[in-house]
Amino acid sequence: MIKANNNASRRVVVIGGGIVGMLTAWNLIRTGFEVTLLEREVFGLGCSTGNAGSVSAGSVAPLGMPGMWKQVPGWMLDPDGPLHIRGDHAIQVLPWLVRFLAASKPDSVERISHALKALTAPSIQIYQDVVDQIGARSLLQVTGQLQVYSSEEARQKDAAGWSLRRARGVTVQEVSRGEIRDLEPAIAPAFTHGIYLPNEGMIINPSRLIRELGASIQKNGGVIKEVAVRGFEIDASKNVRILAGNETIDADHIVVAAGAWSLPFASQLGDIVPLESQRGYHVMFSDSGVEIKRPVVASETKCFATPMEQGLRVAGTVEFGSLTAPTNSRRVEALLRHSKALFPSLRAAKYSEWMGNRPCLPDSLPVIGRSSNYPSVYFAFGHGHLGMTCAPMTSKVITDLIAGKTPAIDIQAYRADRF
Repeated sequence: MIKANNNASRRVVVIGGGIVGMLTAWNLIRTGFEVTLLEREVFGLGCSTGNAGSVSAGSVAPLGMPGMWKQVPGWMLDPDGPLHIRGDHAIQVLPWLVRFLAASKPDSVERISHALKALTAPSIQIYQDVVDQIGARSLLQVTGQLQVYSSEEARQKDAAGWSLRRARGVTVQEVSRGEIRDLEPAIAPAFTHGIYLPNEGMIINPSRLIRELGASIQKNGGVIKEVAVRGFEIDASKNVRILAGNETIDADHIVVAAGAWSLPFASQLGDIVPLESQRGYHVMFSDSGVEIKRPVVASETKCFATPMEQGLRVAGTVEFGSLTAPTNSRRVEALLRHSKALFPSLRAAKYSEWMGNRPCLPDSLPVIGRSSNYPSVYFAFGHGHLGMTCAPMTSKVITDLIAGKTPAIDIQAYRADRF
């Protein structure tokens, strides 16, 4: 364990118990800080437990790519398509969509891809150290990832994204129907074209990873409290205290890593960021009858199938809606249909369903770094679809900043005031 500087202020409170918050707290403790983590639902059903488990070191292409504006209207009109906006949320999300399309211009995409690479490329290597340290090596598997299409025309629609990945040094291999069958025999014959990414990984049980990190934090002297954070109390000297439950908590450093719930905290501190919830769904088949060795993505429907400890998980879709909106059964039904189309032998009778709120910013980059107005507060939120992948480097950046060190990567692209 590396000890923090004896002159440094050592009390850190981390708000948020998802993968970003947990890894940040874990790294801070290893560096010698006294850490308390606050989470309204410890080890619950948050986004970090229900995701697809992908550790996608090659995810350097933003969600918004040049020309995507042509596809967005069709997606929005299709209630079962990969992108859906709830009617009661349409006006609220419009400014976000305008910014999203602006960030999809070629010069913006090039800049964003470099910033994404800085976060994603080291992810597997860092996770290997993490799972070794917490005694959970089996959780991380580096098996590659297979993305499949029903035609060459469909694959060519994503050609810009694959070209961008190659330009950032990602190994991208085109595969034929025969090669798809050799890699994953369970995939339907209708998927005739594919892309294989050999250097991708997966966490086979995201929920267990969160629990193992929590246990390690507590074993090493950290405190985890199940409590809802209400906001902050700020005095004339810009000292920030945390209002949590019926308590007022003092801290030398505060980390806001509350995912989709981070917006009101940042706003109270004077940083107005265009954070939206992109609600993601999954279905988990406990007795699927399907055997796959690696994550498989049906690229046209944006469905992501991962073999997990609990069964076969198929996750996907984007739905814009409020944090409190009820589950949309049509999104679950669409996932079931897509799952059956991808795996003809699927036994779909036994399944569970889940929905979680992914914190997304319109340029596909998170907010990482110090608050614009309060030097004791640090932000680590907005990782969107890449929370599991970007959490390792994010946690190291925040730990370095609090320890008074220069981070290993340039963090200007992630600043809160960039909008």
